[in-house]
Amino acid sequence: MDKMEFLKTKEILFSKLKPVLEENKGLAIFARERAKFEGWLKVELVKILSNYFDNIIPEKNRIDITFEDWAIELKTINTNIRYKNVINKHRPITMNIDGVVSDIINLKLVNYTNKGIIFIAFPIEHNNPNWQLHLNKIKNKLIKLEYMEFRFSNKIPGVVYFGLI
Repeated sequence: MDKMEFLKTKEILFSKLKPVLEENKGLAIFARERAKFEGWLKVELVKILSNYFDNIIPEKNRIDITFEDWAIELKTINTNIRYKNVINKHRPITMNIDGVVSDIINLKLVNYTNKGIIFIAFPIEHNNPNWQLHLNKIKNKLIKLEYMEFRFSNKIPGVVYFGLI
């Protein structure tokens, strides 16, 4: 694992992904409806990464994105936290957290120098105490976790996380 490579990749991802998340009106509708958008996220990340890295392959050996010496899994977590202008739906957040943890455990078994997980949680703000309880279950499985807060175009809050495994 290479922490400098992780930080470099984080800077690229966060700086390029934030405007895409904040300006996409279709994505804001997904956020309002608490609907997941993992497939869209995969396409956008491949597009971003292709400007900086070679040999990007989606869905290689059941890994969401691989490139150079990286293997990255993706998740979107639609929380059940109530927010203005967000449809109230019961979402089993525990299952979402378990899915992230499962991806981390599986990535620990693959033969790549750098392994990461990218997940977007919404609607949520990073410092929400209820969210922090769930997030700790993920943090405990990682070497490092970085985050970037953003707002969808309809002002619904979200957070992008990038964890080093």
